Amino acid sequence: MPVTRRRLLQSLGAAVGVTGLGAGGLALVDAEVLPGRSVLNHALGRCAARPSDAPRGAAQPPVTGSFRSAARRREVAFAISYPPGYAPGAELPVCLALHGYAADAGTAVAAARYPEFLAGALPDGVAPFALAAPDGGNGYWHLHAGDDPLGMLVGEFLPLLAARGLRTDRVAVAGWSMGGYGALLAALTHRDRFRAVVATSPAIFHSYDDARGVNAGAFDSADEWARYDVTARAREFAGLPVRIAIGAADPFAPAVRTLRDRLPDPGVVAIGTGCHDNDYWASVAPEQVRAISAALAG
Repeated sequence: MPVTRRRLLQSLGAAVGVTGLGAGGLALVDAEVLPGRSVLNHALGRCAARPSDAPRGAAQPPVTGSFRSAARRREVAFAISYPPGYAPGAELPVCLALHGYAADAGTAVAAARYPEFLAGALPDGVAPFALAAPDGGNGYWHLHAGDDPLGMLVGEFLPLLAARGLRTDRVAVAGWSMGGYGALLAALTHRDRFRAVVATSPAIFHSYDDARGVNAGAFDSADEWARYDVTARAREFAGLPVRIAIGAADPFAPAVRTLRDRLPDPGVVAIGTGCHDNDYWASVAPEQVRAISAALAG
């Protein structure tokens, strides 16, 4: 059923809890003065990311396990996704997959249908790689008191993967939302470690107050936020193999635009139709998978 102006106003009025919402109210919703912007975005087609027509194959179930992390001071679960025809022990390069807020390792290795798009691309000669993800908690992949997920990722998880036969001399990192931010932070912290860095819909904030408004546990203080503010360090991305993709209707898009405008190469940021959801992530995944494969095979 087509979305008429009247139907849109009715839907938004219900979302906002206001009757008789008019054109002025639409502007307030769009500016996020009133709630309901998600309804507006969907109604106006802003979330209609174009589905990819890239072939998809059957993904194998991930291999799962856990290890005791000194950096995180807890048991950490992990998942490894091998492409079709490969099993544990295979000497494959690896792409670390960083999950978003309130997600986990299993979610990360399946994010954006990466395993399916990789399986579908193998017959075309795309080089295989493994996807590997640990649980990083909800602390935005940076050091907190008693919890260092980034230290765990590089100092503990990569050696674990090497012990399982994976090629940790050829590593990429990809992440979504909070994990997208984590991928960017990993690139800045370990400049010579990753052959490709892919951040999709990275959860980047304009300020500490903005971060607190979305997730009070993201940063423990204003000083901590400033220490891990990737936008303030935008010039340091020079020479790093970074790719960023985000939907124009994503709530993090304004902050990502600010980052883009400060980067040495703004062209590494792609902004297309879409919202902060798996539909957008899957729409950009095939190109990302091929780019990661090429970087790891080179």
